[in-house]
Amino acid sequence: MQKRLFFGIGMDDDARAHIGQWLVDSVSASKTNTPPNNWHLTLAFLAMVEESKVAELCDFASTLTVPKFMLPFSEHGYWQHNGIFYLKPEQKPQALLDLANPLRAFGEKCDLYHNPHPFSPHITLFRNCKPEPTVATPIAPFSLTVKKFHLYHSHRNTQGLIYDPIASFFLS
Repeated sequence: MQKRLFFGIGMDDDARAHIGQWLVDSVSASKTNTPPNNWHLTLAFLAMVEESKVAELCDFASTLTVPKFMLPFSEHGYWQHNGIFYLKPEQKPQALLDLANPLRAFGEKCDLYHNPHPFSPHITLFRNCKPEPTVATPIAPFSLTVKKFHLYHSHRNTQGLIYDPIASFFLS
């Protein structure tokens, strides 16, 4: 059996509340935002993965020794071609790259997914949203304290698209 998987960084309740309030107060869009429980920052997309590969992915992820770090956000962006409206970090701290780069490389080494695009960290707030949402006021800066990352299973149920963490990995 195959599962659609990716490694990512989840949002804490404070970050979700902060983003959610900004969307209500300052952003107008032609559709509803992605569900707050699905907000995350993808480190490495893996695509469809055989169940038998999950242990190998987890074993590799557990070998990464990256210190905890802060990820500040204050900017939004929009990709016209796919209608994705997102928040992006102010910078790409080395610790973020030290997480994403080996996970992406391992996914490629395992022949799971060969990403044609460079790593572009972001939190997707709207998907397939055209025209671009209107922003009345920029988001007040906030930071995520990154203490762990997850292996997520992306699937659909009666409520729509769900991202369930199936394994968690704590930073040193």
